[in-house]
Amino acid sequence: MVLSLEQNTFIVMSYYRNGTLQNGEWVYSINACKEEFFAKFPNCNVVEANLIAHIRRVVNRFVATGSVEKGKSVGRPPVNEEIVEDLRQQIEQSPKTSLRKLSLQADVPLSTCQKIVRKNLNLYPYKITTLQELRPGDSERRLEYCNWFLNNLNDDRLLDISFFSDEAWVHLSGYVNSQNYRIWSSENPHAFVETRLHPVKVGVWIAVSRRRLIGPIFFHETINATRYREQILEIFINQLDDEELQNGYFQHDGATAHTTQENLVYLQQFYGNRIISNRLNPEFPPRSPDLTPLDFCIFGHLKNEVFKRRMHTLEELMEEIRNCCNTIDQQMLQNIFNNKKKRIRKCLEHNGGHFQQFL
Repeated sequence: MVLSLEQNTFIVMSYYRNGTLQNGEWVYSINACKEEFFAKFPNCNVVEANLIAHIRRVVNRFVATGSVEKGKSVGRPPVNEEIVEDLRQQIEQSPKTSLRKLSLQADVPLSTCQKIVRKNLNLYPYKITTLQELRPGDSERRLEYCNWFLNNLNDDRLLDISFFSDEAWVHLSGYVNSQNYRIWSSENPHAFVETRLHPVKVGVWIAVSRRRLIGPIFFHETINATRYREQILEIFINQLDDEELQNGYFQHDGATAHTTQENLVYLQQFYGNRIISNRLNPEFPPRSPDLTPLDFCIFGHLKNEVFKRRMHTLEELMEEIRNCCNTIDQQMLQNIFNNKKKRIRKCLEHNGGHFQQFL
């Protein structure tokens, strides 16, 4: 309960004014003080029981401090420098230790441990990035590709007519991680999510240049060499203009269906030696999704946007994918390819190794 300075001062004066001397001791009446207060401040909307408790607090405060106002809190005592140094050493020895474990080891409250780590040591928690494993020899192949890119393809006019392609499966049901998904309730709602024995999904193939996107081209069966050529490459080639066919490059990864002799010969009819692929020169390095725009950006963006709403049929899912692809404009593609150039340089800086944690 909050009363004004005038009201609190009146309470103290009334309390002592109504005191009587009995057998050599002063006796004070809270009830008399209460009645005088209500008479003095008739419009003060306060519960009687709350006022009685407040009178006791104000009088005790006056006796202790000589004032009816609350004093300022002195706050927590300063942090002990020995504890700060102890936590610093523990973190340096084991930077992955949780704050809860650190607080137990240092015998300090968790809140104090958090304050020291943030304010005294200026440390912040960082996530570990999960990256695809590189095998022996991969770094050298990545360096070779990046150097070739800078020497031959690091030109916006050429990137405008060169296409980078890949495919991915998109599931109708999306994905629910039961370890991270929680429902807050006073009782167990016994919620569950049904999953099909054979998930409903659609394959999506997309090709992008710095200027435009071709696709999505959908497929429903595992891609083999014939399906890749007849259901994807032929559709793709038919959408290219003369400049793209005569001067642009085409990239796909080293999937077996992509790199059969028949499919490479088919592509060479249109691209000649301007194919970036396994088994050819230039080679797109294996286990390098961090270097192709579809993997490091577009498929992630597509899945995030598509599953913002619940879909019930495969047709709805395909339509949502088309709509999402239509929203990828030229400005976004230019930003993506600027990002690709940055990744190429970072890969070279780190000798063909992982670099995404430094972006």
